[in-house]
Amino acid sequence: MSRKQLSDLDFGGVARLRNLPAPVNPDEPVRQQDLNSAIEGLAWKDGCRVVSQANLNLSSPGAAIDGISLQAGDRVLIKAQTAASENGIYIWNGAAVAMTRSLDASSSAELEQAITTIEEGTSAGTSWRQSVVNFTLETSTVTWLQFGGSIGAASETSSGIAEIATQAETDGGTDDLRFITALKLNTWTNKTRRAQATIGDGSSTQFDVNHNFASRDVLVQVYQTSGNYEQINCDISLPTTNTARLNFAGAPASNAYRVVVMG
Repeated sequence: MSRKQLSDLDFGGVARLRNLPAPVNPDEPVRQQDLNSAIEGLAWKDGCRVVSQANLNLSSPGAAIDGISLQAGDRVLIKAQTAASENGIYIWNGAAVAMTRSLDASSSAELEQAITTIEEGTSAGTSWRQSVVNFTLETSTVTWLQFGGSIGAASETSSGIAEIATQAETDGGTDDLRFITALKLNTWTNKTRRAQATIGDGSSTQFDVNHNFASRDVLVQVYQTSGNYEQINCDISLPTTNTARLNFAGAPASNAYRVVVMG
């Protein structure tokens, strides 16, 4: 049976917890030896410029791998050989020169739990771990698995990384892979804009409502401000691209009508 500890423990920066058992459950503290063991169990290697995506002729690899033009001395992770015993970390020596295993990954002991990170190409930013143990190099299978998978692109069915749409992409309305921000939506060229005003003063028969849409492609509606709020008809013109003009046969009473301009 355990006893709950509901206050902080202060060791004054000098006392330590000692003789803890090896942790078993996720909520149990880790000892220094457990941490060291976990770190030492992984053999981190220098990064590789690219990783092969398909079987490669190691004797004459060509000038580029995975679309990246290589230079002598570049490290390359070979992971997709038809003969899996050939997989490993290699040095690129030339387009028509045989690749050689890197000196830090030229034995089975050096490849056990080896991890390397890719700098360029299709798999840029990913890390790979060699998973086979107790094997014979050049004879046994060498398998590289992605280590701590990278985050993929967001979709309608999965979370992930998403790019913000440009204003042009937002206005175009055809890109289904990017997200729209509130600002881009607010400045969308097809956005419906609205301006409104209350008119009527008991003497004037003409009223100009400024909407500032810079267009005559607008809709204008007028309705009563009381009673059943019925829509009414009056003469409507568009003297400028920013103004709607309303003319009445008789002067409307004070604040009798509400004008809404949409565009």
